Amino acid sequence: MNLREQLLANKPRVKKCVINGTDCYVREFNIGETNKAIYGQQQILFKIAEEQGIELDFSDEEKLSKQLSKIHDPYQIARTFATRICDENGNNLFDPDNIEDLEQISKLDKAVFEDFSKAIVEFEAKNSPSVEDSK
Repeated sequence: MNLREQLLANKPRVKKCVINGTDCYVREFNIGETNKAIYGQQQILFKIAEEQGIELDFSDEEKLSKQLSKIHDPYQIARTFATRICDENGNNLFDPDNIEDLEQISKLDKAVFEDFSKAIVEFEAKNSPSVEDSK
C-alpha cells in the first residue's frame, strides 16, 4: 500500500452512544464535511437572504457579517445531526441536504438533541489531546 492509499484509508471514527434510550452511532466530520460546516454555512445564509429578499452588502465585510448574523437558518442543528448520526459503519442515516430529512429531524424530541450533543461532547473530549499529551 503506497502513501496515497494509506492516507485515503483514513475514515472518520465512529462512536456508539445512547440517544433517548436507543443505541446509535455518531462519527467525526470528514474533510469535506468540515469544509462545508465552515464555509458552506455562509452560502446557506446567502441563499436564505436571497429567498427573503434581503439585499446583502458584499462590498463591506463588516456590514455583511452583521447582516448574516441576523439571518436564521432553520435547519442548522438538524443539518449537523444528519451529518454526524450514522450506522455502525459510519454511513449517514439522513441526508443533510434533503429538506424532508431536515424537517423530520427538526420535529424530534428535545431529549434526542440533548443526548446527541452530550455524545458529541464526549466524543470530541476523547479525541482531544490532553495537557499531558502536549508536553
